[in-house]
Amino acid sequence: MATIIPITKARGKLGALAEKVAGEDYVVLTKGGAPKAALVDFSYLTKLQNEVRKIYKKTYIDPKLIKYTREFSDKEIEEWLKEDDL
Repeated sequence: MATIIPITKARGKLGALAEKVAGEDYVVLTKGGAPKAALVDFSYLTKLQNEVRKIYKKTYIDPKLIKYTREFSDKEIEEWLKEDDL
């Protein structure tokens, strides 16, 4: 469940708003009536980031392009993961 509040009103209650976020509950901060930022529970944010990483590890390959693909070695994948952590 989201709480939506203009940034101008949120300034004076940031501490209270930070206490309000828990689990999947979050606060959307608006500017000029449009969403600008969100306050989310840190553990929930971490969970979302981990889920996105899992999704990006999976790839769809168009069947027409299969002939242009190859299997990558574990060593190559490890090198890419090291590069990504930089």
